[in-house]
Amino acid sequence: MNFDHADLSLKEIFQDHLSCCVECGQALERLFAELDAAETHIGLIRQLEEKGDALMRKAYDALETAPYSELVLLIQQFAGHLDDILDGLNDTARVIDIFTPRRAETAALDLLAISQGMVRRLSAEMDHYPENPPAGIKRCREELKVSETDADLVYHEWRKSQRRYSTLSLLSESDWTEILGILEKTTDSCYHAALVLERITKYRLRQAS
Repeated sequence: MNFDHADLSLKEIFQDHLSCCVECGQALERLFAELDAAETHIGLIRQLEEKGDALMRKAYDALETAPYSELVLLIQQFAGHLDDILDGLNDTARVIDIFTPRRAETAALDLLAISQGMVRRLSAEMDHYPENPPAGIKRCREELKVSETDADLVYHEWRKSQRRYSTLSLLSESDWTEILGILEKTTDSCYHAALVLERITKYRLRQAS
């Protein structure tokens, strides 16, 4: 297999997938703003998730013809984390479709904004793939770690405030706990993608030396 050619194909696939994540996040923002007209936004998010799934199938197909190696395994892990990001955004919309909340919790908007910032940072780093500068991917990973920590704090503070002040009914609190939990895990997937991308970069450097 000509891996140089495969890398160019994978770069395009991963960039397109991250663009789907951005679009999906924007649709989710509109969904939070218009919960009384959720169906249209949920439908668009579902379509974007299906498009993302098709892109990931192309990525795995491109890797299937490659001899087994640590690099192939790392790229498969990276693809899996990207898939988890889009799945998390779609799962958020699906849960909203089930629970039909009347208004969005501020913490959900904050978590979505954090995840969108992380996706855009990953997308910018993918512009350099497969020759990501070590210093650049290191900065990306460090920045996403800060964002992941911020997301953990948002989720923790929201749970703490609900326990102390009980501003929602028990049912609504349970619903939003699940929604926020999905969004928080989505930020974990963003960070894990950056971690694996850094490992890919280090592997390439070792092989080149």
